[in-house]
Amino acid sequence: MLQEELRLAAKPQIYLLLDLPAKAVVIKGRGIELHRFPILAWRVSTSEPLGTVFRLRRRPPIIRPKAAIAENPQQDPIELTDMPVAFTLRFDPPLTIWITPPARENPWRWASSRGEEWWTRLRSWAATLLSTDPPDPEPSLRLTLSTDDARSLAWSVTDGLPVLIVRSHPE
Repeated sequence: MLQEELRLAAKPQIYLLLDLPAKAVVIKGRGIELHRFPILAWRVSTSEPLGTVFRLRRRPPIIRPKAAIAENPQQDPIELTDMPVAFTLRFDPPLTIWITPPARENPWRWASSRGEEWWTRLRSWAATLLSTDPPDPEPSLRLTLSTDDARSLAWSVTDGLPVLIVRSHPE
């Protein structure tokens, strides 16, 4: 894991470190911590190691007006409140990360996010049962972040963003 982070830190790029034992999402550049979000809760679907670099396929969609500010000067620029609070991040190699707000902060978003997660898992299990050559199950991770932190994370991620996941610290 340390070797993977050293390779990422050697390049002029931003990357994400999900430090599950420390319950933190850390945005780093050149190995320097730029920002940290606390993880309120997390759950991973597999006991397999996740010690590889994952690359984000695409950032979460943002619902906002399509007109450019130059065309409409009265249009407000995009703000943090325009960012989603519950979203799914898909990576290569296959990994899905579900970002959900706490149920007490946003019960509707929490419930719809959990429903989407369960539906995806049900479809995966059904495909496995119906297939003669079942595919390897895709690992998934659910992170519960505060509403503001989830929006900040959605704002920060970019297509192709490298992500490392730490599940245990070396003794």
